[in-house]
Amino acid sequence: MNRKKLVLIAVLLVGMLAFVACGDEAEGDASGMYTDGTHTGTAEGYGGELEVEVTIADDEITGIEVVSHNETEGLGDGAFDDVISQIIENQSTEGVEAVSGATASSNAVIEAVDNALEEAKAE
Repeated sequence: MNRKKLVLIAVLLVGMLAFVACGDEAEGDASGMYTDGTHTGTAEGYGGELEVEVTIADDEITGIEVVSHNETEGLGDGAFDDVISQIIENQSTEGVEAVSGATASSNAVIEAVDNALEEAKAE
């Protein structure tokens, strides 16, 4: 085998080891990430400020409740259940899709939950 191939193989192996090591470290950081309890977050929705309460237990999102909003009845507020169930299923707001026709309301719930999770991290 020539020297270039050996160097390339060595670089690839080192890269793979670094990737695996980072993955293990990131997993370890997730444990104990949130403080148990109910945390509040707000965001600007289509109709104004929207407020949620996110319940954390054993480092998991166990419940989300929209406690106040001014979204359009039957449309904006109709998106809440779908968005909330996606967040709880994913245990994250990442990858959660907005409900068609209620994008601003959906995004407000997502942002408010993100803000509540930031509060849960800080405590």
